[in-house]
Amino acid sequence: MKKMHHIGIVSENIDLALNALNLNKSDINEIIDDHVQNNYLHFIRLENNDPWIEIITPKNNNSTIFNFSQKYKMGLHHMGFLCNSIEEIKSKFNTNTNVVTLGTYELTVNSFGGQISTLFMSANNLITEYVELKNE
Repeated sequence: MKKMHHIGIVSENIDLALNALNLNKSDINEIIDDHVQNNYLHFIRLENNDPWIEIITPKNNNSTIFNFSQKYKMGLHHMGFLCNSIEEIKSKFNTNTNVVTLGTYELTVNSFGGQISTLFMSANNLITEYVELKNE
């Protein structure tokens, strides 16, 4: 499966991102307190658009995106793609020295249908997140 799933935007705070994107708090479908990465994840699905917008804000100085948010205040962080199998993606890029695995996570995102697995990879300053839906 090759499908654009979401765009991840980092912001120092949610109001900054909503203002820049001409959105309101009422546009947010779901907010997740990510205790593993120390972030707040705000999921937005705009009418007539297929990909989600994920606005990521840091909870504290231990956040995985804290330095990014301090340096840029707000910016495109990653592009998310649906995949059938995280393990297949890992094995495909296992020997590619140009691609760095950043981490894998398990998370429940009700807006995405429930339990998901994610894999973050970086190649040439582009972060890609692969999302495997577990409840399908």
